[in-house]
Amino acid sequence: MPDSVPLAHSWHRATDAILRPVETAAAIAGGAVMLLAMVLTSLDAILRYAVNKPLSFNLFFTENYLMVTLICLPLAWAFRSGGYIRIRFLHDRLPTRYADLLIRTGLLASFLLIADLAWLAGHQWHKAYKTNEIVMDVLDWPMHLSWIWVPIGLWLLALRLLMTALGPRDQLLFQHDIEEEGL
Repeated sequence: MPDSVPLAHSWHRATDAILRPVETAAAIAGGAVMLLAMVLTSLDAILRYAVNKPLSFNLFFTENYLMVTLICLPLAWAFRSGGYIRIRFLHDRLPTRYADLLIRTGLLASFLLIADLAWLAGHQWHKAYKTNEIVMDVLDWPMHLSWIWVPIGLWLLALRLLMTALGPRDQLLFQHDIEEEGL
């Protein structure tokens, strides 16, 4: 099988085929939640100043539910799309082999940190769910519905970091070409 794809690459492709649509769906859900937050906040402002009847639930709901969702769900998609800061000073000066090792080590360290955060956030969600933790306001707000998005988004990011660290070399650095616009 000389023309076949190496096992590591086929594993990466198969896993990516599963993870990519999940990340994309999470990013779309995050975008939809952002749209909902904008509509609710705009409606709240209009009702507040037009008829002096604001949406009493909007601030708490937006801060504790919508913002958490719109930040956490698209994390893996943003990483996959190159939405992270790249400091390549050392990378560009090292031989390719060592540069790749540096990137993979950083990705694995990031995976460990994000996986640990996801695990802790999952514990927090489970505790809030098990104890039926609520915040009493105009409405009683179940906190587990706020917490659930944190471990989901972090686990997706952790999986993407691990896949990138163990994947083929051409996937290590996102190539982002920025066009010069007369700057």
